[in-house]
Amino acid sequence: MDGTTSRLSLWGMAFSLLLPCSSNASEIATNIQYTFNETADFSAGIDKAITLDAAKIDARLLNSRLGTFSSGDLVFTINANQSVSLNDPGVTTSPSEARQLIQVNGSASASGALLPAAVSLNIGSIWICPANFLQCNSNQAFGTVKSNTQTLSLPADPATLLTPIRLQSSISSVTPLAENSTLNYGKLHLNGSLQLNALFTAKTSTQYVSDALLATSATSGSQRWAAAATDIQALRNGSWTDVAVASNLQASKTPTLEAAHRLLAIARDSATILNSGSTAGTSLATNFSLTKQLWNVAATAAPALGRDLAGSSSVSFSTTDLAAEIAVLRMVLDGVDDTSFVAGVEHALNNPLTTGSAPVLSFDGSLIGLNGATMSVFYLGDSSGRVDIDLAAADRYALWRTAYSFDSIAFLQGAQEGVTVMGGNYGGTQIGLGEYEYVGEIYNDELFYLSGNQAASRLQLNNFYSNQLLVVASWAVTPVPEPSVYCLLLFGLVLVGRMKKIR
Repeated sequence: MDGTTSRLSLWGMAFSLLLPCSSNASEIATNIQYTFNETADFSAGIDKAITLDAAKIDARLLNSRLGTFSSGDLVFTINANQSVSLNDPGVTTSPSEARQLIQVNGSASASGALLPAAVSLNIGSIWICPANFLQCNSNQAFGTVKSNTQTLSLPADPATLLTPIRLQSSISSVTPLAENSTLNYGKLHLNGSLQLNALFTAKTSTQYVSDALLATSATSGSQRWAAAATDIQALRNGSWTDVAVASNLQASKTPTLEAAHRLLAIARDSATILNSGSTAGTSLATNFSLTKQLWNVAATAAPALGRDLAGSSSVSFSTTDLAAEIAVLRMVLDGVDDTSFVAGVEHALNNPLTTGSAPVLSFDGSLIGLNGATMSVFYLGDSSGRVDIDLAAADRYALWRTAYSFDSIAFLQGAQEGVTVMGGNYGGTQIGLGEYEYVGEIYNDELFYLSGNQAASRLQLNNFYSNQLLVVASWAVTPVPEPSVYCLLLFGLVLVGRMKKIR
C-alpha cells in the first residue's frame, strides 16, 4: 500500500463516522468533474484509463476542515458513436428507397472498481444513401450517439476513488452492402464525464476558529493572528468545485465559516494597531468599525505620526458583529493564548455585549501612538436615537464622529460649567449643565473635541438608532482612587457586625 492509499484509508473514516448535527446547520457542497473526449481511427480503437486527481480527492472529498461529511454520489456519463467517409459509386436510376451502402459493427465500454457493473454500448450502424439520390458524397457523416448515465453512491472505501476507469471502443467488422461501396475512413468517438459530489455539514464558528489556530500553531508573536486569518481565508475562498453549486452551498457563503474568518481578521487588525505604538508612517486597511475608529483617532489627534486614515480591505464580509469586535480586541489586549481565545470567542458569540452608557473597554493610548491618552470604547444604540455616555474626569476629550452621526449634545451630569466644543464650525459652543446644544451636521468622519473639567460627566448624543461603536480619547484622566486599607477594614468590621445580628 503506497503513502497516498494509506492516507486515504485513514481519512476515509469521514465517510462512515457521521456525527449528529443540528437540522438547521448550513451545508457546503464540493465536487470533482473529470471530462473525457477521445477520437481514434477504426483500426486503432480506443483504450484509455482515466483517474481522478488525488489532490482534489484529498481536498474536496476527505477534508475534515470543511465540516462533517453528510452525503455524496457519483455520476458517470458515457457517450459513444462513429463517423465515416464512404465511396459510393452511385446508380443510374433514381431509387425509390434508401440504399444500404455499408454496415459497421462496434462497441464501447467502461469498467472499473468505481462502477459496480461494466457499461457496454452497441455503436453498430448501417450507413445508407437516401431515396431519390443517385449518389451520396464522401463527406464525413456521424452516426447516432449512444449514451449511458449512472448515478451511484460513493464507495465505502475512499481508496477506491483513486482506481481508474477503463474506456474502450472498437470496431469488430466492416461489411459492404452495395456493390463497389467502400470505406474511405472511419473514426470512433467517445466522450463523457465522471463527477463526484459531496455535502459537508458546516461546523460552528468556534470550531472553525480552533481549526485555523491549530493549523497555524507554528507561528507566534505579531504574526499569530495574521497567519490564522490567512489560513481560514484560504479555506473560505478555496476552489472546492469544478461544477457550480447553489450560492447557499458555497463555502464562501457559509455563515459560520464567514463569521470565523471575520473574528480572526478582527484579531489580526487589532494586533496590527496595538503593535503600531508610536511607529511613524504606518498604514492600515481594515473593514471593521472598531479598529478603523481607533486608528483614525490616533492618526488625526497625533499628526506627527504621519499616518493616513485607515483604508478598506479588499476582503469583504456580508455581516458585521460590533459586540464581537470589542470582545476580540479585549482578548488581543490581554494577550490570551489559543485555548483562551477559542473559549472567549465561544462566550462572546453566546453572550453578546449589550449597549450601555459606560465604556465597555479602556486601555492606554500609547499602544496606538497617543501618549498620555486613555482610549475608551462605547457600545451604543437605542430605538429613540438618544444615548448617554459616561466620561471619566479628564482635561479634554476627542470623540470619533462618523458621517451623519450625532449633531446635538446634552450635558446631563457633571460640573456646573459643563463642557466646551473645541475647534470646527461650532468651536467655542458651551454646553452647560442641563443644556442641549446643536453642534452641526457632518458628511464626513471627523475628530470632535470637547473640553474637560476634571469632573466625571454624562453626555447625551442623538442619532444612534442602531447599535454603533464610539471611540473616545481622554487626556489627563483622573484615576478612580482605590479603597484604602482602613476603609476596607472598616467595611469588614461592619459586615461582621451585621452577620452577628442576623445570627
